[in-house]
Parts: sequence; C-alpha cells; structure tokens
Amino acid sequence: MTYIGHLISRAGTTCTTGPQSGVSQAMRWMVAALTLVAGCSVSPPPVTAPSPPAAFPSASPSAVRVLYRVEVRTDVADFEAVVVSTLSDPRGWQRAGFSLVRSADAPYVIVLAEPDEVDRLCLPYDTFGLYSCQNGPVVALNADRWRTATPEWTGDLATYRQMLVNHEFGHLLGQRHPPRPQCPVPGEPALVMSQQSTELNGCLPNPWPLPVEVTRAAQHDLPLSPP
Repeated sequence: MTYIGHLISRAGTTCTTGPQSGVSQAMRWMVAALTLVAGCSVSPPPVTAPSPPAAFPSASPSAVRVLYRVEVRTDVADFEAVVVSTLSDPRGWQRAGFSLVRSADAPYVIVLAEPDEVDRLCLPYDTFGLYSCQNGPVVALNADRWRTATPEWTGDLATYRQMLVNHEFGHLLGQRHPPRPQCPVPGEPALVMSQQSTELNGCLPNPWPLPVEVTRAAQHDLPLSPP
C-alpha cells in the first residue's frame, strides 16, 4: 500500500498517479480501482473557447442636412443672430440628427415680418394678425410676437424667441403639435411643439425639444416640408 499511496494522491476531487513503468498489470488495475473509490475523475485538457468575431461598430445614421436662409422684412435688430444661434445650439434639433446650415441659396427661409405680411405668407392658414406659421418652405414669424411675446407666456423674452424659432422650424422638420392636453403635467417643462404662446396651462416655458421629442424626430420618418 505504500507504493500505491505513492501512486495515488488526492487533492479535492482530482487525483494524480505517479509513474507506472515496471508496474504489473494487476497493480495497474488496482490503481484504477483505488482511483474510482477515491471519487476522482480525469480532467480533460482545457479547451480554449474560440474568440468571438470582431464586432464592427454600428454606423450612426447620417444627419439630415437642412439648408435655410434668414430674411428680415421689418425694423428689428439681432433677429438673424438669434435664429442662427438657436438653430445651431446643441440643445436643439441637432440632437435628433439634423444638421441645420445657413446658406444664401437655401430652399427654406425664415422670415420676420409685420402681422399683415405674415398673414399673406401663411395663406391658406389663418393667422389673424397674431400667430406665426410654417407654410411649405417658409417659416413666417410675427414681428409683434417677437417684440413682446404674449400675455400667456411666463418666461422671459429671450427664451420666448428661442421657443418660437424651434417650434416653427420643428414644423418644417415634420413635427406636429402634441395631442391635448398640451400640458399633461403642470409644473413640468412644456414640449417645444406645444402651443406655448397661448396654452402653457401650468407647464413651465421651454424653448428646446424635450427628450421624447428628440427621440421621435430622430426616427427621420416624417417628411420635411417640400422646398
């Protein structure tokens, strides 16, 4: 048994055997029997799992490029600067995969005009000398609203102007007013596509598209207005 003990060693549940040269066939059978009694198993050589195929980075969808130009048809300072800074702000529609680029020969135009001219630009929609609109390739902003905002607006004038630009340009990108109630949770920021000029109804004024609006617009399945 001293020799057998030399041949068999137990460590946990794995057994090893010493050299068996010169050992009789009977002794080899005895070693095998003792190995089974000890509850040992012969471990197969480790198998190296094949490396997974290299993962290719998923291609991000290409940004939808939208060219626009700015026209000021009334005596208002800094309109162009506000429009350009708003549409290039990373908090805006760029988050939804739109590249909004100002260009002198762009098919889309953002116009600031007096109420009577906005009414003409918005036909056949009625803006009643009060509202702004998006009509085909034209975003027409009411100069009176630009100067003073509205009584229903509870934010400052600079924020109102950003909201107005993003709201009407959002229409050009295919976005629509949300279903009523447009302020489902008073005290929360309003959707930028809600009619904040007249219907805040307890929501907080907000000039930028909210995450749910960004997610919807980023699908790029809504057609742009025809140029």
